[in-house]
Amino acid sequence: MGIIALIGIIAFIVIALIPLFKVLNQMQYHDLKEIKEKSKVEFNRDGVLFLVIASAIIIATTFLANYFILVKVNLRYVGIIIWATIVLLMIINASYERLKLSVQAVLKINRNVVIVLLVIMLGYALFGGRTYFHAEDYTELLTVEEDVFNSDVKTVELETLPIVDKTYGAKLGALKLGEFPGIGSEFEPGGYSDILYQGKQYMVSPLEYRGIFKWLNNRTVGTPGYILIDKVTSETELINLTDSEGLGLKYVPSAYFGDDLVRHAYYNGMHTYQLEDYYFEIDEEGRPYYVMQYSLPTIFINGGHDIARIAVVDAITGEVNDYAPEDVPDWVESVYPPGLLLEQLNYWGSLQDGFLNRYFAQRGVLVSSQGKRTIMNDDGLFYFTGLTSAGGDESTIGFVYMNIRTKETKLYKFAGATESAAMNKVITLLPQNNISATFPVPLNVMDKPTYYMLIKGEDGRILRHVFMNVQDLEISGMATTKNNAYNAYVLSLGELDSDILDEVEGTITHLESYVIEGNTIFWVEVDDGQIYSLNVQQFDIGEMRYFMTKRVGDEIRFFAQDQRIVRS
Repeated sequence: MGIIALIGIIAFIVIALIPLFKVLNQMQYHDLKEIKEKSKVEFNRDGVLFLVIASAIIIATTFLANYFILVKVNLRYVGIIIWATIVLLMIINASYERLKLSVQAVLKINRNVVIVLLVIMLGYALFGGRTYFHAEDYTELLTVEEDVFNSDVKTVELETLPIVDKTYGAKLGALKLGEFPGIGSEFEPGGYSDILYQGKQYMVSPLEYRGIFKWLNNRTVGTPGYILIDKVTSETELINLTDSEGLGLKYVPSAYFGDDLVRHAYYNGMHTYQLEDYYFEIDEEGRPYYVMQYSLPTIFINGGHDIARIAVVDAITGEVNDYAPEDVPDWVESVYPPGLLLEQLNYWGSLQDGFLNRYFAQRGVLVSSQGKRTIMNDDGLFYFTGLTSAGGDESTIGFVYMNIRTKETKLYKFAGATESAAMNKVITLLPQNNISATFPVPLNVMDKPTYYMLIKGEDGRILRHVFMNVQDLEISGMATTKNNAYNAYVLSLGELDSDILDEVEGTITHLESYVIEGNTIFWVEVDDGQIYSLNVQQFDIGEMRYFMTKRVGDEIRFFAQDQRIVRS
């Protein structure tokens, strides 16, 4: 029921007390019997005009109030019923004297209306669509399919591994904005969204107003633009649309009145839905939009919320396009908010054997682990979490990947450690004070479920890259560079499983080198006809001396994984 219900209850108490106070006042001067006589209704037709005028004024006032409160106009939500009842009682209490209704009669009307409304509110709260009556329906909100992790999750590509999380991204954004003091004095970065832009992983944040006076000064043009951060390279840009387009972001959450994003969408067709969340995104041309996720109840009256409509709002022009979840444009990633997905996942995991089992026997009850993160797999964005038993220990039964565009959910079952357990373990690898571990990224490294984490210093600097085996936290690789940490981890896996690494011995038949983005790559062909790549950045000086001395016709020996040389 939320804030609207609270406002309604308070308003009812105040409205109901007005005639009560009048009754009590009259009781000081009149006999109780006389008051009862006056409780008879004497309708005055001359008061009808006053009633009409009073009603018009009150309704207009409530419409004005709703401009700020934004009540959902849908009988599935009790707020609109409370709102309509408040209007009705205000009209009655304002007009009863002109209509020659006694105070006692009005008091009875107030009391009866309030009782009816309280019964309706109680009915919505207890019977509107609760899990104890509809457990099976709640488990069907999300379809979870089991799959094999190493066949469905792509093998890791080091070049696409992100090093920027929300905390680091906020720091990078603040530093970039500091380079533009004229902009930074009036605007600040808003919430960061994970997006795919031109095939790469980015974080993007709109510039927001620093208060109402900054909005008043800039509302005709809007905020300058947005901050774009490459999650892999940490390259950060401030995209100033006012320089290139002449107009910036006019419809943002920090604007006021008609420019306020939520209010603007409400009055452009989204007044019947529940706003779950919204995200800032850009299309493939870099044009800014807000993707607003609206839900409706799907179980009985008001239970089982699920996304019903997506409003895509042009942040510059304010144009609102309304889509069904399956019809959104291709560049939109965030159709289903993570909070709603996790809620539905927990319904699925905890209500399979009924409502009572969820709280008492807890047979087979599963819950999501404490950590969550948006990740990329197979050119799509997924929300990732571990799944644990109801006991909440530090072991998982597997990973869950939820596609935030389609809601397709995959469960990969295997025993392993939770994300928090892995983070705690990582901290012990580097005996240093004031360090922290980032939330892990789940990877498939040589068919082994793997966590990739960063160890950061107090100032946010990356101190170490760490790859850690999900099923055995003792198997890990840590180094100051991503490539070296990966190689160390692969070698650890090789020591565990001799089938993982290929030992190659032969004569060099061809040797060639080239440079990509500053990295020197060698192609080494041996007499078995196979070609292997060698990235100079992945080896220390001692190992590179061995390779640099080799020429065509020389004998060579090394260990490789997927045609990549990982050890001499």
